[in-house]
Amino acid sequence: MTRTEHVALKGTRDGLVLYLDPAADFELLMNELDNLMKNSDQFLQGATVRCYAGIREFSEDEHAGLTTVLKQNGLELAGWMTPDEVYLPKARSYAPEGKDARGEEGMLEGHCLFMERTLRSGNSVQYEGHVVVLGDVNPGAEIIATGNIVVLGSLRGVAHAGATGDRKASVSAYHLAPTQLRIADLVTRSPDDGTDGRGPEIARIKDDQLTVEAAGMSGWRSKAR
Repeated sequence: MTRTEHVALKGTRDGLVLYLDPAADFELLMNELDNLMKNSDQFLQGATVRCYAGIREFSEDEHAGLTTVLKQNGLELAGWMTPDEVYLPKARSYAPEGKDARGEEGMLEGHCLFMERTLRSGNSVQYEGHVVVLGDVNPGAEIIATGNIVVLGSLRGVAHAGATGDRKASVSAYHLAPTQLRIADLVTRSPDDGTDGRGPEIARIKDDQLTVEAAGMSGWRSKAR
């Protein structure tokens, strides 16, 4: 995946996909896209690309502007993707009669990727479900998940939970100091105060704002209520 702060270009089995941050200003998106393409390999020339911007709808003028920027860089807009097309459908799960997918109180079930290693600069992990990392996430590394992200170490890279729009998703780590943190359509950065040793923290959306709070035992339990 090639990316800037608000734009990402990824090759898939079905062709190129262009991800546009639905919360970013259109002119900013086009400037980042133009710079991204100018720094990309020439083999992209003549390719078609599909775009995804969440639930955001582009005006006719914006659509025309996007088409123009792509054409100037040798790409053709092939259409727009829906949230259902961005990730493969989840496998069906079954629960005993009378129980839902939440299982026991305080436990959220679903697909989970467990990684027992440190993610270094340049590593990119994208997963449909929850991601758990037993190790650190260094600056320059990124995790994109449709569910929650849990780092049993230091999170200093990029984390995007609830990538398909799930505002109930969360990001937690023993040391939470990301270069960029997103949940669904909200984004924030770690404060530049150099604070260390705060202990486990969890980020989630409350009252339409992305908040970070201590994640002690009571914090973990309250998250699932």
